[in-house]
Amino acid sequence: MISRTSAGAATLALAAALSLSACGDSKGNAENPAPKSVAQAAGNEATQEKMSLYIDAFNALIDDHWGVSKYFGDYQKLDIPNAAATATLHFPENISHLERAIAKLKEGRALNGGNQGKKADEAADKLIPQLEALLAQWQALDPYFESRAYRDDGLAKAKAAHAAQTQAYQGSVAGIEQLDVALTEYQRASNAAKMEAMRKAGHAAEASLLDAMQKADLFTNAVMEDNKAEADAQLPAMEAAIAKLREEQAKMPADNRNKSYLSSIADNLTGMVGAYRDFKQSNSDSYRESVVDRYNSAIGNMNRVELPA
Repeated sequence: MISRTSAGAATLALAAALSLSACGDSKGNAENPAPKSVAQAAGNEATQEKMSLYIDAFNALIDDHWGVSKYFGDYQKLDIPNAAATATLHFPENISHLERAIAKLKEGRALNGGNQGKKADEAADKLIPQLEALLAQWQALDPYFESRAYRDDGLAKAKAAHAAQTQAYQGSVAGIEQLDVALTEYQRASNAAKMEAMRKAGHAAEASLLDAMQKADLFTNAVMEDNKAEADAQLPAMEAAIAKLREEQAKMPADNRNKSYLSSIADNLTGMVGAYRDFKQSNSDSYRESVVDRYNSAIGNMNRVELPA
């Protein structure tokens, strides 16, 4: 699934082992027809491995603490063009984290993903060079800041690199957003097929989970975009899906390891709806961020769920 980086961002994060349900029900529509089978939607084993690697990389790149946008914001706060060399400046970076994300993107890109992976490959081809440019900047500037060498040259090196550093950040953020679009499209189609297959196989609780998370994804998107009219329109279906999830979860055997996770997810989603109503009343971004946080908590629990093959 997709989890959000912040209430003000349009970029989303994805569940490691699961994918987004389709927009609407499994019957599909003119723009997103329902796939005929899970294999047709998700692709073969290589495709699914490719997309899993892309998802892992994507999640790392938008991490709340170590993601690119987070570090870009921290870098902008340094205000390098106007900074004084007498100040103690801490250069924001996590070189090893970014290196691992790039490695996963390259590993995924090397796999043959067929038609299902084409858009994600195109996005990765544009994103990887941007991330490598950012990494090069970090590798060059981190020792410079860490050793306080900027005191000797009056921040000349940092100021000279500022434009390239900013460009690398901006290019990386734009590339991450493009990858988000491609991965979301893939996941929605894949989960539409998975949800239908689960229902037919008698896995009603797991199908209800995917349905609820599908609706939560779209609902949270609307909240992030501050589109209250759209969020309000989706709210009844969102709450109905949560109620259905609770109903199916209650029917699960007590020894089913998914039972507690589904209960936690239902609680996360209920809290998300409550935070949205607080946001509507107060118009405070802190409540909108709470919607994002609750959704992300649901994603975390969803990654622990074992879905039927």
